[in-house]
Amino acid sequence: MEENSNMTAERSLAIITEQIEKNRRAVSETLGQSLYISGLCVMTTSVLVAIINFLSMSAGFVGFGHVLWLLLPVAIWLLSRKYIKERAHTPTNMVGSLVAKTWKTFGIFGIGFFLIAIVCTSIMSSTMTTSEYAVVQIRVAPVVVLLMGMAIAMSGQILNQRWLVWFGAVAGLLCFVLEHFEVGAWLLTKCVAMEPYETSVFMSTLPCLTVFIFSLVGLLLPGMMLKKQTA
Repeated sequence: MEENSNMTAERSLAIITEQIEKNRRAVSETLGQSLYISGLCVMTTSVLVAIINFLSMSAGFVGFGHVLWLLLPVAIWLLSRKYIKERAHTPTNMVGSLVAKTWKTFGIFGIGFFLIAIVCTSIMSSTMTTSEYAVVQIRVAPVVVLLMGMAIAMSGQILNQRWLVWFGAVAGLLCFVLEHFEVGAWLLTKCVAMEPYETSVFMSTLPCLTVFIFSLVGLLLPGMMLKKQTA
């Protein structure tokens, strides 16, 4: 009797472990698709913003294309919602809930910081001299890529995917350094001789390049790897 009881307990534990792993794989697959969709949307938006900024600068509208970033969450939400409706419903569990809350928190902080930066930039640019504004201006791209890297790394921790943690940490920190310290701009100006107008055009589109690279490394590739892992 005791032996049968032990076997039943072991079988129950095995079933529970199997269900947990199955749910984890299902959540990982959904997250992989979400990262993949987000990466494509962010990369596409980066290209469109860069093109619009380049075309609008000649008309005196500096950075006009950045307005498109406000539409990005809507595009990601609509595409992700369409995908979820077309497949079996992902099991709702603590793992999926934590991942979803992580990205919702990122969205709140990212969009909130972007709106605050727009308001503060408008006020400072109209009340300060060019030299003063250059010192105190708010740089949005470095903070956003750092937040995105943190969200990806936290998702990796929740899903017990160490490589995803490394992807988020390395991509977030690397892109933050490239954008905040203007490493890319410094390298290009050292290698290529540019006129003042060409320099200003490049500086307005460089954040788009940084976000594009981060989206490729930190969103699209991890999404593809997660989808492949759970296939």
